[in-house]
Amino acid sequence: MKVIRKDKWLLSILFMSLLPSHLFSQAASMPEEQPTEIQEAQGDDDRKIKGIIYDEQGETIIGASVLIKGEETGTTSDMDGKFTLEAPLGATLVISYIGYHPQEIKVRKRTTLNIILKEDNQLLDEVVVVGYGTVKKSDLTGSVSGVSTRQFKNQPVKRVENILQGRTPGVEVTATSGVPGAGMKVRVRGTTSINKSSDPLYVIDGIISSSGLDGINPSDIQSMEVLKDASSTAIYGSRGSNGVILITTKGGTEGKASITFDASVGLSTVRKQYDLLNAYEYATALNDIRGSSTIPAGDLEAYKNGTKGINWTDLITHTGVTQDYRLSISGGNAKVKYLVSGNMLDQEAVTIETNYKRYGVRANIDADVKPWLTISAKMNASSLHKHNNGANWFHITNFSPTMEMKDAETGVYNRDPYNIANGSNPYGELMVNYSDSYSYNLNANLTLLFKIMKGLTLSVQGGYDYDHSPSYSFKSKLEAPGAINSMNNTSNTHNYWQNTNNLTWQRQFGDHSITTMAVWEISRSWDTGLQATGSNLNNESVGYWNIANAAIRNASNSYTEASLASGIIRANYDYKKRYFITAALRADGSSKFQGNNKWGYFPSAAVAWDIAKEGFMSDQHVLEQLKLRGSFGVTGNQDIAAYSTLGMLSGTAYGWGTSTAFTGYWGNQFPTPGITWEKTYQYDLGVDLSLGGFNITFDWFKKMTKDLLFQKQVPKYNGGGTYWVNQGELNNTGVEFSVNTFPVKGTVTWETSFNAAYVKNEVTDLAGSDFVLTANYSDLGGAMQIMKPGYPMGSFYVYQWKGFDDKGTNLYQKADGSLTTSPTSEDLEVKGQASPKWTLGWNNTISWKNWTVNVFFNAATGYNRLNISRYTTASMTGNSRFVTLRDAYFKGWDHVSNKAEATYPSLTNTDSKNYANSDFWLEDASFVKLKNISISYRIPKRVAKFASIQLSVSAQDLFTITRYKGMDPEVYTSYDGLDYGAYPIPRTITFGAKIRF
Repeated sequence: MKVIRKDKWLLSILFMSLLPSHLFSQAASMPEEQPTEIQEAQGDDDRKIKGIIYDEQGETIIGASVLIKGEETGTTSDMDGKFTLEAPLGATLVISYIGYHPQEIKVRKRTTLNIILKEDNQLLDEVVVVGYGTVKKSDLTGSVSGVSTRQFKNQPVKRVENILQGRTPGVEVTATSGVPGAGMKVRVRGTTSINKSSDPLYVIDGIISSSGLDGINPSDIQSMEVLKDASSTAIYGSRGSNGVILITTKGGTEGKASITFDASVGLSTVRKQYDLLNAYEYATALNDIRGSSTIPAGDLEAYKNGTKGINWTDLITHTGVTQDYRLSISGGNAKVKYLVSGNMLDQEAVTIETNYKRYGVRANIDADVKPWLTISAKMNASSLHKHNNGANWFHITNFSPTMEMKDAETGVYNRDPYNIANGSNPYGELMVNYSDSYSYNLNANLTLLFKIMKGLTLSVQGGYDYDHSPSYSFKSKLEAPGAINSMNNTSNTHNYWQNTNNLTWQRQFGDHSITTMAVWEISRSWDTGLQATGSNLNNESVGYWNIANAAIRNASNSYTEASLASGIIRANYDYKKRYFITAALRADGSSKFQGNNKWGYFPSAAVAWDIAKEGFMSDQHVLEQLKLRGSFGVTGNQDIAAYSTLGMLSGTAYGWGTSTAFTGYWGNQFPTPGITWEKTYQYDLGVDLSLGGFNITFDWFKKMTKDLLFQKQVPKYNGGGTYWVNQGELNNTGVEFSVNTFPVKGTVTWETSFNAAYVKNEVTDLAGSDFVLTANYSDLGGAMQIMKPGYPMGSFYVYQWKGFDDKGTNLYQKADGSLTTSPTSEDLEVKGQASPKWTLGWNNTISWKNWTVNVFFNAATGYNRLNISRYTTASMTGNSRFVTLRDAYFKGWDHVSNKAEATYPSLTNTDSKNYANSDFWLEDASFVKLKNISISYRIPKRVAKFASIQLSVSAQDLFTITRYKGMDPEVYTSYDGLDYGAYPIPRTITFGAKIRF
């Protein structure tokens, strides 16, 4: 039986599988097993054949392929699963649809057919996109994880990165903030670089995306593949060391135009809040600790009866409304297929005066111009706008609830009247200050595929990526007493173009199959920047416009460019689909390096053996695949700024006691012509197992990054400045596991998939240094984290808290094991880590008739958060000179009668030192989150005859199981692992409707 390749019809199943089919009565009356002969034809040899195609649940299948075997004549099933085709007497029809076993049916004298396609749950013949080509999933030699639309179709995904979260083993996806439009941290098999980015490489429809994923509509995505081991990532050479994520967007399908409209509305609320003192409790505590005269009795009574006092959280938070609208039109004929889509997202934050908007349009066209030429053109344009960056949660949780809002005469928002907390009024910040950031993106590519001869093709592709990102901010003098107003305008433009020429030869010699590929690729990027700042504005009415309005002005601009030239060869060989070998070599020449160091060479090799295909396994029918895999490869990193190897001077002016400024120059960056590529060496061993309906994958890997691009500082007494070196080493070792199965099939279908990954990260060399301190906050007492050989990146550097003395003073352990109330830097210890050791995901989809339920969990464990937010609400030092956290007072040493039950130190003991970099605030951040639960219903066609309609309701981040005492264990602020007023991920309830005409 001939199997139609599934990639050809992938769009049909992904884009149409949510749509309703036919009447319940039709489903009940249809045949259950064999095609049924309805009517015999009389007369001519060519006759009109009509039919309806069903799945096993009785739902009609839209977009199934119907071909006459041995000919190019064919059609597809329509909205009702029906088809009509002219076929000769004795013809054989081939019916296929992705995810189902194809059928061959002899027409004989029949003119009307009912056809049932059975689901193919194994998907071993699924085509997987890999670097510069495709391969059957069953033929893979490397470690590749895929996500298709089927796995997230019932979830209201707003960002592309959310698709990967919890669904791909070895991929850590972390939300840095719950503010709408905020970025996400993605790590493939751990952190691989110390100084530079560890973000993976994103490739969209063959073109490297250098402007990010913000402008992509998740509904436009057909599939995502994550290349993890070196045999699959080395094909991208210097850009593949952090893993590669390949995104393939949808295309058109043959048939009449199909219109799909998808609309949803979401309501978001803050899921968890700190339990803070109210105004009366705060005032009472203040008098109790600082003396009864601190707050007058009259004010105290007003706080008690509620006529005075502010609940900052209630004032600043609200229910955020999200509106998401998506429209697509697709269709085509045997020669030309098209898809056009548009989308609009309007997302309010759970704090006032904050929102995010995204508008986008996509057009994909594929045309078979000649039998030997196919042209594909794809374009995506988007406009993004973020208004404000959300409220300052540090100020919300630390500000006194007893203060007055603002001065009645001047309109200036007040600071704390009792001078308990520094910083600006959290409400005033949002009402008189504002910022707007924009991003205008364009991603386009054109591909010409020449079929030179049988088995030999040439692909010529050109792509362009453009991003223009202006941002504006304004700060008012009304923000706080003594505030200086200011404005800031920034404009950055990024351009990137790429040309890829791919010559591929495929040939089958009996039981031997060979595919070879040669690629020549060149790319160039150039960036411009412009910034203007001003302060002491004469007139605030123009906001961030008109730099001439500022008494003090500064401006700067910049231009950089870089280019890369690459040559690639790869060969794939298999024998009887039993033994597989893959080998590749990529050479990259980068303009960022000098002389002979410009070129880097990145080889890779992989082997695989499918034991299930051996002759001695032929008598068993349970084990479909037992493939052992092994690979090795080298990838690189050139992620340093352009001109980093050149010497640079910086100028400064000094008057030397006169009115004339004399300009002098000093070495800011020293030339380093000898630096070269940072390289990652990776080993991988894996097993792919398919038996009894279970698809199981296991991988072990080891990544060693050497010759780290490390920036060092010249001592000030030698003139200062920086320079780059190739020193240091960083290792990642881990295991990955995933399983997918259908425990229940039939009227009720249950698909479940589970994945887990463990990663051990370790710094093994620091360019000769014993350690490097990071996350330095001068207002909190110094560095919070440390890089040190033998420990993971993001390790915390903290004092060890050991309880209280008899006065309620904090005790800390010294290096010699003794206890003290005043530790020194020699007593700091390395403890905990910022990144999870384990990440897990569990996705479940249950279908019954027209109902579908999806439940998706993700989890992370083995990591910590330094809860600076809790520290500031419970401390009497630093920027917070009184507590706002309820437990810090009511469970504090001064308040409890049984001192053994005290969990916080004395607030009256001035000798008690409370250090932010103490393990008292270092918390286990392990969590289990219900990321999504959704219920959808397809309205029967007898009710909605004009269209296919699906209604849904879902909840995101409904609950979190964690021991973490902060608002959200997942988010962090400027440094990985530090919660310093991090914006929490909200709980969202979403109502949706999808209509297809």
